[in-house]
This record gives sequence, structure tokens and C-alpha cells, in this order.
Amino acid sequence: MTRPGGQTERRGGSRPAAGGRLVVLAVHAARVAVVAAIAWLVHVEHVRHVARSAATDAADGAEKIPLDAVRRHLPAAVALGGPSDAVAGGRDLLDAVGGRVGTALRTSPVGDVAIGFSGPTDVLVVCDADLRVAGMEVLSSRDTRDHVRAVERDAAFWRAFTGRTLEEIAAAPPDRGHAVAGATLTSLAIAEAVVRRLGGAAGPGRFDAGAPALADLRSLFPAAAAIAVDPGDPSVIRVAAADGGPLGWALRTSPAADRVLGYQGPTDALVGFDAEGRVCGVAVLASYDNEPYVGYVRDDAGFRGVYRGMPLEELAGVPPDRTGVEGVSGATMTSQAVAAGIVRAAAARRDRAAAPPSGGGIAAALFGGGWPAIDGPQWGAIAVIVAGCVTAFTGLKGGWFGRVALPVAVLAYLGFGAGALVSMAQLLGWAQAGVPRGAAVLAVLAAAALVPPPTTRRNVYCSHLCAHGAAQQLLVRFARPRRSVPGRLRPWLATLPWALLATAIVAAAGHLPIDLVDLEPFDAYLPAVAGTATLVLFAASLVASLFVPMAYCRHGCPTGALLDHLRLHRRSDRVTWRDGVLLGCLAVAAAIHWWPR
Repeated sequence: MTRPGGQTERRGGSRPAAGGRLVVLAVHAARVAVVAAIAWLVHVEHVRHVARSAATDAADGAEKIPLDAVRRHLPAAVALGGPSDAVAGGRDLLDAVGGRVGTALRTSPVGDVAIGFSGPTDVLVVCDADLRVAGMEVLSSRDTRDHVRAVERDAAFWRAFTGRTLEEIAAAPPDRGHAVAGATLTSLAIAEAVVRRLGGAAGPGRFDAGAPALADLRSLFPAAAAIAVDPGDPSVIRVAAADGGPLGWALRTSPAADRVLGYQGPTDALVGFDAEGRVCGVAVLASYDNEPYVGYVRDDAGFRGVYRGMPLEELAGVPPDRTGVEGVSGATMTSQAVAAGIVRAAAARRDRAAAPPSGGGIAAALFGGGWPAIDGPQWGAIAVIVAGCVTAFTGLKGGWFGRVALPVAVLAYLGFGAGALVSMAQLLGWAQAGVPRGAAVLAVLAAAALVPPPTTRRNVYCSHLCAHGAAQQLLVRFARPRRSVPGRLRPWLATLPWALLATAIVAAAGHLPIDLVDLEPFDAYLPAVAGTATLVLFAASLVASLFVPMAYCRHGCPTGALLDHLRLHRRSDRVTWRDGVLLGCLAVAAAIHWWPR
């Protein structure tokens, strides 16, 4: 049946006509776009903030190493020396008579690509004269405060490094078994930052027999007397003459080109760049391709000089499918694959050199380093998330499973078991620095929280997957609170979640000294890492829910307020004061980013 005005009569209400639905969708899309723009501005301003900090450190000269922190681990060190010859970018540590007693280095900025729960951590590494780790400690962190503190208190985690040489740590870092309970992502990121700073990699390439030898480089630089792997990029090898003067550098194509296959497999190669930054030759190293095809390419003088004279930018800009190599006679596929690998490695190096230190954004964090292995307990948590999503879209939500069994499972497994809750600290931390590779459960949970509201009209997370919401649902069922908030307080309580949300966004965009975990009670589900403010808020919110049903969800949660505001519904075309708050946050974030400095 159709009513006048083009509206179709439906049970439980009416549905706008086609024109009205388009208006609803347009306004709703604009609302989602505002939130996406805020997240983008938070990210790009964070990238710029990190770049400015790195530039300031560089302008100040050698790395800033706090001597008081050094002496806690190496009391014999009484002064800082100059740049270390033993470790690139490190500082010598001197005793009372000026003798070298050790070396100190920081993981930042090289290690800042390792993201913990919500950001990277800068770690001081103090070594003795033999380059064995004497001690380590956190200098600063953009990760969640309570998780960092849990790692700092865990002596077993730090002992996994102590006494080992830097070379040993780079080659065989501590495994996942050394992660700190309750702060797994943060501790794994700290370990990864140390390994990356020492020239190691998060994952091995296909050619993992070690760096090329001096003899390999002499085919490109006949006068080469010393080589060193760049501490910030293991694919870059610096080359020096006998007097220490720089001859140039070489770019190794592995692991960037490990998936470029010739006749039967990939090939590892070196591209030499002279002191002026132009290609001076190509050397073919190990290969999984067929012999004698690889030998033909290795011995072909014309191929070795095909890119001679090109700067890195020009080489990186060569179209991958038109590399300029017609093919070495008898080894066409192999030579063209090596050429394509050279171009790909050059493009990867150009992008790394141009990008300021950061987590690389959400896409890079999710896909650039490969998805981490998921263990049994994580699969269990993901199964609970899937069950919550299924319940939200079926009749299960009205039965005993949706009312009792699922809330108990969410509270026990996702809450106190995994500490997996979506929060402003997590979402804004990820917007700043990217999604950590080890956060499989949190990434799935965040997707379940963010995708359904604007696309399916359901706030699945708040109603079925939030552990703190589950605790309040169980209180409603068994304690049966019946009071309501006094009318005079309702306007103030309606603005509280949005005031907290605006505070969190502005703090993240402007890097204000506000710890976002203090704005919500969710860290309390990991009691070993929770701070006092979080525990107090946790207790107060549950006590309030004994009197007012779902008190925290309704009147205090900024994450829930945002998710519910993004939910598509019949009145999504109405612009409210909440949209004004988000537009104000967008304006502040834009002003912070584009304000002249």
C-alpha cells in the first residue's frame, strides 16, 4: 500500500520515497566522510610531527643519549664520546680517563615502523666494549602508557636481550614466547624496533645467507676496501676506499624483488651507485633460476651497463613492464626478470627514502609486512567475534544465547581473556601510526565495530561484542536496576561522551600530553597493566549500572557515541549538534595541520 507523498507503508513505520532515501544517504555519506577526514588529518599530522622531531634530532648533531640512563646499566661510563665506529649512528661511552668502555644507541627513528598497541617506542640500548647488551630501557613511547609500563616492569623480557651481542640479536631476536602478558603487542614491537635498528628485518627474504661480501662489491667498485650495511635500510650497502673515503653505495634487490621470477625463480642482484648517485654497474648474485641462464646474464657486459648513468629517481621511474632490456641472448626471461627486479628495488628504495618515519598507514601495516600467524587462542577470540556478528543479524539475539551465553563469552574471552575492546586510545593510535602486524584479533574486532553501523543500520559492537557492555547487560539481567537519570542531568550527560570524544581527537591531532586510556575504563580488563584512573572509572561505571541500566554505555562512552552516530537510520538526513562537534573537530585538526610553522 502506498500513502500520499510517495511513502510505502511498512510495519513499524514508513520508508522514505526514492528521493528522500537519496537525501538520507547523501547526508549520511557526508557524516562518514567527516570522520574519515578527521582520521586522515590525525595521521598526516602525526607523520609530519615525527618528521619534524627527526629533523630536530638531526640538526642537533649526533643522537641524544641520556648519560644518567646509560649509567644505570653501565656504571663505568662517565661521559659520552663521539659517533661510534662500532655501530653506525651510536655513541661511544667513555670512562674517567677517556677510554672507550661501551656504546649506546637509540632505536628511533629507524625502529619507529614497529607499532605496538597504538604507536612506536624509542628504546635506549647500552652495550659494553664487546658490543654485548648491558641493559636497555624505554626513553619515550607513543604507545599506550599502561602497556609500556607493564613491559618496563617485566624483568624477564629485558633479560632476553642482556648479555647477547648486537649481531646475535639482529640475526636471532627473542621470539613470541618472550612477549609480556597483557602487553603482547607493545613488547613485540619493542623487540622488532631493536632488531630493525640493528639492521635485521621483521621477516627474512628468500636470499637470507647474509649481506654480500666485499668481493661482490669489488665487481662494481674495484677500489672498495670496506663495506657496511646501512642501519636504516638493510638493502643499502655503503662502500668505502682504503683511506675511508666514500666510493658510493649499492642497492640489493632482495627482498624487494623476491617475487619477480625469471625462467624458474628469482635472482638477487646489486646495483652500484657512484659518489654522484648515478648507476655505475650491475652485479648478479645468487639465483633460484636455471643455470646456465644466470651465468649468461652475469657475464654479459652489455646487461651490466644497461642503466649506467641513471640516478635513483630515474631508475625507479622506469615502467616495470618496459625495463629497456630486450634480453640477453639465450637467457631472455632471466635477464628481463633481473631488470624488472632492479626497477622494483629502486622504486622501493625511493619510496623508503622519501617517506618520513611512520607506521606507513593502515594499508601498509595490514598488508605491507604480511599478516601474522594466528594461534589457537586468537582463533577462539575471532570465533566469539563471528558469533556476535551472526547473533546481531539473526533471531539468536532474542533468545538465551544472545541474552546470556554470548555476553558471558564476550566478557570472559574477549574481555578478561584477551583484553580486546575497541577504544579511542586504540582507534586514534592506529589512525596516527598504523595498525600493528600482531593485532589480528583487535583488527577483526575493529572491523566488526566500524563497518556495520554505516552500512547495515546495526551497531553490532556495542550491542554484542563490547566486554564492558556485556558486563552491564548481565547486571541488567540479574541485578535488575530500575532507576533513571534525573531530568535535569540528562542534557549534561548527553554531552559528556561527546566532550570526551572531542578531547581525544584534539589531543591526538595536536599531540597534547593527555593519555587517552584515562578517558575510558577498558584497560581494566587487563588488570596487570591498568592504571589507577582506569580502574577507578571501571569500578564507578559498573556501580552506576547497578542503579541505572547500561549507565556507562548510555551516558559516558565516547567510542559508543561515535559508533552510534555513524549508524545509518531513517533520520540520518537530520543534521544535529553532534555533527557540529565533529565538524568542529575537523576544523581544529585542519588548523593544526595547515597552520604555518
